[in-house]
Amino acid sequence: MGRIDNIEDLILKVEFNNFFVKLKSNQLFKDSFWSLLGNVAGRGLSLVAGIAIARFLGKDIYGEYGIIRNTILTIGVFSTFGLGYTATKYIAEFRQTAKDKIPLFVKYANKITLLFSGAMAVMLFAFADVVAAQWLEAVHLATPLRILSVLIVFNAITTTQIGILSGFGRFKEIAKINTWIGVLTFLLSVVLTYFFELNGALMALLLVQILNCVFNYTVVKKCIPTSSPAIEDKALQKEIIRFSTPIALREAVYSITSWMLGLFIIRFSSFGELGLYTAAMQWNAIVLFIPGVLKNVVLTHLSKSSSDNAEHKNVLKQVFLITAISVLIPIALVFIFSGFIESMYGKTFSNLGGLISIAVFTTFFSATSGVYVNSFISLNKNWLMLYSSIIREIGIFLLGFVFISNQVFDGAKSIIIASLVMNFLFLCFAYLIYINIKKI
Repeated sequence: MGRIDNIEDLILKVEFNNFFVKLKSNQLFKDSFWSLLGNVAGRGLSLVAGIAIARFLGKDIYGEYGIIRNTILTIGVFSTFGLGYTATKYIAEFRQTAKDKIPLFVKYANKITLLFSGAMAVMLFAFADVVAAQWLEAVHLATPLRILSVLIVFNAITTTQIGILSGFGRFKEIAKINTWIGVLTFLLSVVLTYFFELNGALMALLLVQILNCVFNYTVVKKCIPTSSPAIEDKALQKEIIRFSTPIALREAVYSITSWMLGLFIIRFSSFGELGLYTAAMQWNAIVLFIPGVLKNVVLTHLSKSSSDNAEHKNVLKQVFLITAISVLIPIALVFIFSGFIESMYGKTFSNLGGLISIAVFTTFFSATSGVYVNSFISLNKNWLMLYSSIIREIGIFLLGFVFISNQVFDGAKSIIIASLVMNFLFLCFAYLIYINIKKI
């Protein structure tokens, strides 16, 4: 029996070694590893910074901080014009088929980004008083909105830069940059908020985004091929715009819906309820950390395999499994420690633990459905992706409005439960769409 046991142990050891070797040689695994490793510290520090800001500002002012930040990011979505996704897909494909087109693509992507983001920043600067008075019903927020309008430009540039670097497969470099950005976010947010309160927290947002843009630029510059001259190609520029348009519209619908739900909370409840919602959704974002980090990795590999149906399905299955596991573990942890998490925010955030528990459960459906969304983009089904996403966002908007206007739940809880219901339905819908696409 001893000899048989030794043989079985040897077989298991060999099989384990073979599995480990295959795992190390899998490019999807390696890209995912670097993305996760570098981003854990960065996102973790950003989370701690967010908690510190909430404690320093209190529930009501933190609600103001949340609506200002959400307003800037909502407008910023228009300015990116979906070029983060577009850059990842096109550069990943051009690396395989047409490297000479990469410099010109980067030139056009940056040009379009600057034009759209610059226009949006100017519009916000000019109409900040109207936005603050008519939409936010807080006239005193006009000045912060006007000052932070430039953040729209830097946010858009950073989004495009990350898309470009992802297309090049520079996930290790992205991870390093994100780690440094996490450290700077923590230091600047804590120090500036402590001394200058709301203005300090907002200034930290701007400074961190500028530094992120500078760090990305240094890496992007090294990646772009310089051996062949970039000849003007208006057809390529039009193709970029056509491809990006449905992606931009989808992101716009998502952001507008999220922003308007924040306005509903303010109008039908209070800034305090918005503060609770902002804090709960912060943990929603933390649970979505891994799927978010892997988003560009996934799109890169799906785009590279888009012409090989079997390989595309294989990549999709791997990604779906990784995504499901990556959210279930943190969901369980956050659910278990929701009471402790609530205590970290201070006494003004009572009942936050229950909201966090519901919010993080929603992430399983939103994360797994996101895998199908990336698949649609990689298969050039952008308009189909847009229409299906619009159904979800309008559904959240309408259901949340029904809950909050009829006082079925408190303000924050109304929106979170509406999101849970619609994300579940969207996952089912996205799966059925994908099955039908593969039958064509």
